[in-house]
Amino acid sequence: MKNNYQIFINSRNNPCWVAFLHPFTFVVPDDEKPWEVKLEDINNISYSNGNLIRIVTKFDIEKSDLPGLICYDGALAIPKNKNFKTKESALNYFSIFFTKLLLTDFYVEGIDHKDIVNGNLNENWSIWQTDLGNSSISQTHSKIRMLVASNMDTIQLSNPRIIYVQEILNKIELGGKILQQIPNLNAKFLLRGITEFRYKNWDLVLSNLWITVEQLIDYIWNNKFLLNNDNHPDVEIPNRKKSMKEDSRTWSASIKQEILFQSKLIDEETLFYLSKARKIRNKLVHEGIAVEEQIAKDILKTTIKIIKSIVSDSDLDYLLEKDLDNNIYRKANFTPDFDCWKNLPDKNFVENVFGQDITKKAKN
Repeated sequence: MKNNYQIFINSRNNPCWVAFLHPFTFVVPDDEKPWEVKLEDINNISYSNGNLIRIVTKFDIEKSDLPGLICYDGALAIPKNKNFKTKESALNYFSIFFTKLLLTDFYVEGIDHKDIVNGNLNENWSIWQTDLGNSSISQTHSKIRMLVASNMDTIQLSNPRIIYVQEILNKIELGGKILQQIPNLNAKFLLRGITEFRYKNWDLVLSNLWITVEQLIDYIWNNKFLLNNDNHPDVEIPNRKKSMKEDSRTWSASIKQEILFQSKLIDEETLFYLSKARKIRNKLVHEGIAVEEQIAKDILKTTIKIIKSIVSDSDLDYLLEKDLDNNIYRKANFTPDFDCWKNLPDKNFVENVFGQDITKKAKN
């Protein structure tokens, strides 16, 4: 048995960045049944946190001599080596990792700097975070691991999503192949745009997915239109192709979209929704006009359609099929009348309900 000092030294010598799969997910070894946490243990915060923090598999990291690690509770760890010296580099990697899952029919929330925590490889069997992070996601996951969460948080242990080790490794591999086919696609914006769609932040959906759309259009422009000799004169005009590739002022996004439509590289529906979204996006930027739900739905649908036209293996249609609206009023066809709100007094709110004596001591 190693002494505590040696454990501390080993832990300090193996630092890592940690991010969490969210919604809450158990990554289960292929030869095990999913852990069913007893409700009594959840309520009493007496479950075995060792089961959560244990490492269940490794995954390869391109151009790194060290692998990434996945824990049972969906914590991902990458080493703080030369590849990931900064949190920004870790964020970029985690965004790509999560997008690989997103593209293969497994929803994962987007992250930013607030969601990434510091951690260490602990005793060669687990990953232990050394801070809570600065987001609700990172703090919830970290507190559940540390046995200091509230019952409102630990209840997530009662019904986690389940994915098996080989299943998640397969999705990472397939998702990686999909992303390789669109090398100019920045995963961060696609991931964030889809996350904001779930939370109905329509302006952020449009802002992020419009960046994604422009990257996709550029990919089709550079790799399908410009590389097709049928789209060019028989006698090459000096600097013509270079201008079409590099001069973004002359060859703006709207012009590219129009030419791609005329070349049958995008269809009429795609051109219509892109044109509509561009106008709303410009109004958002210059006039602060709010984005409506339908515009956000249209840009998401169009983004998915363009991705599928480039990579047929991608699977994002499930995002359009899910019913993410949990508004109880809409489901019950109920309209609140706000009578109590309308009849509130101008002052002495609590006294109006409980009598003047309720604040007597405070006023003396």
